[in-house]
Amino acid sequence: MFMVGEIVKPSGKGRTATWEGMVGTVTHVSERSMFVQWHDCAVEDELDFEEVVSTGTFNRSVPHHARALDGSEDGTLVTFYDKETESV
Repeated sequence: MFMVGEIVKPSGKGRTATWEGMVGTVTHVSERSMFVQWHDCAVEDELDFEEVVSTGTFNRSVPHHARALDGSEDGTLVTFYDKETESV
């Protein structure tokens, strides 16, 4: 199972068969798939679990996207980052 913030690379299976050299961050995980934001381009893909492998590292600032609750049907899209605070 993958976790949000985990750094992944293509496994070479499925759609990632020709994506050698790509690296991305998991942004969302569901029961059947996950979303990966690729680092070298502005594309976020929905992939099956077998299409990527973990690199064993995590990204400290993961972009999260949400719609603002402003009363409209299609609220404003907002992007925010979870940041860990350090205690001294």
